Amino acid sequence: MRRQSAARFFMNKAAPLSWLVNGRVILRRWWLCMCLLVGCTAASGAFTDDFSDPASGWGASSHETYVRGYQQGQYLIQIDVPDWFVWATGGHLYDDVAIEVTTRSDQIPDNHYGLVCRYEDGNFYYFAISADGYYGIFRHSSAGEIEPLTGRAMLRSSLIRTGGVENQLMAVCSGEVLAFYVNGEQVARISDTTLTRGDIGMAAGTMKLGRTIVWFDNLEVREP
Repeated sequence: MRRQSAARFFMNKAAPLSWLVNGRVILRRWWLCMCLLVGCTAASGAFTDDFSDPASGWGASSHETYVRGYQQGQYLIQIDVPDWFVWATGGHLYDDVAIEVTTRSDQIPDNHYGLVCRYEDGNFYYFAISADGYYGIFRHSSAGEIEPLTGRAMLRSSLIRTGGVENQLMAVCSGEVLAFYVNGEQVARISDTTLTRGDIGMAAGTMKLGRTIVWFDNLEVREP
């Protein structure tokens, strides 16, 4: 199943150093989606995508709150309102997978963005950084909750380049192991058995200040 979706994102941000408080935040499920059912259940293979072809399968959408799609040979997610979360999946299916992408964030740094694995019916793992230098791994549920798995708040890392500079992200989902790499260095490694198979994707969100522009390029998907 391939889905591209967006949701209102309500976040209690107690201080600039963290955007998750009390262990979880709640999403109101306000789905704006396009679905494509795929009859094949075999695992997908390795591939690369430089987003130069608008027909490569990630779709596009324009809404009063956000825009996502192919622009300037990259994939863009632009959000124009506070507390909003947008993701795009490509119609692939993996048990174990490594996903790598080049990212760059423009505009206000009060945001989060990154990679998705094991997406199925609104459930997925989310590997995110923020433009002001924080990271985390999260589990999003179809009930509209996003739960941090690497602590109660995002963690700072000097490996994350700020100021609109590109960052290379890699998410590894292998069995129960979830590992997150930023610019070639591992920043997090945890175990979780909740989700075992699903699609991959890219995501971005805003917080209280609103408005963000995130670019994705040179996606590589392979066995971990």
